[in-house]
Amino acid sequence: MALQILLSATLRRCVPGYDGAKGHTMEIQPGTSIRELVRELGLPENEVKLIMVNGVSAHWDTILEGSERLALFPPVGGG
Repeated sequence: MALQILLSATLRRCVPGYDGAKGHTMEIQPGTSIRELVRELGLPENEVKLIMVNGVSAHWDTILEGSERLALFPPVGGG
């Protein structure tokens, strides 16, 4: 089963061909950390503020098995 990656806002522009309705799916090696995956995707780490795995807050060193739903969010500004 493939990992589903959901990117929010400005992070979407970093993955060519990203489909905002479906997200991005890819196969990964079990044991891959979120940090390794973000680097593989070419996302700027300083633009990722919130990480969620299957709807639960996660951190950079969280290990993925490959069947999760990973959502990444940039910092949000406003006022």
